[in-house]
Amino acid sequence: MEGKPHSPHVLIFPFPFQGHINPMLQLAQHLSLAGFYITFLNSGHIHKRLLRYTDIHARFAQYPGFHFKTFSDGLPDDHPRTIDRGTEIFDSLHSSSRKALEEMLIDLRPPVRCIIADPVLGFVSDVAKELKIPLIHFYIASACSYWTSLCTPDIIEAGELPLKGTIVQNSTFHY
Repeated sequence: MEGKPHSPHVLIFPFPFQGHINPMLQLAQHLSLAGFYITFLNSGHIHKRLLRYTDIHARFAQYPGFHFKTFSDGLPDDHPRTIDRGTEIFDSLHSSSRKALEEMLIDLRPPVRCIIADPVLGFVSDVAKELKIPLIHFYIASACSYWTSLCTPDIIEAGELPLKGTIVQNSTFHY
């Protein structure tokens, strides 16, 4: 099925880490199969990596209603963008990407009817509310992981966390 001008236009906006990109790409693929017009928003850095290490355009060529758009994450090209520098990436995205997202949403044609975004990107909620575009937060974690995070306050209240006992330094696990 192809995205047609009268198909709902969905903007998908993942946090720019591989573990967030892949599930969002799978969601985009399924929505494309259902006939939605999809704009997948990627940082320029991630998009270059997709082009270098995958055949991303060939993968989505069968979906004429699927398009990639890129934005600047606000970091210099030589920034390592590793998980241990996640706070820098997060802060840069929040300070540099809001206005670009807002302008993109105003200019995209056909108009975006829904945004599906990583909940880590809090500024997307503000922009969606401002432009009156429905927003769906897509949690990429497993249901078990999400459930655990919801239960953590109860576990702390029950006195089960932090764990009590001795920590053995330099220990290894044997299976």
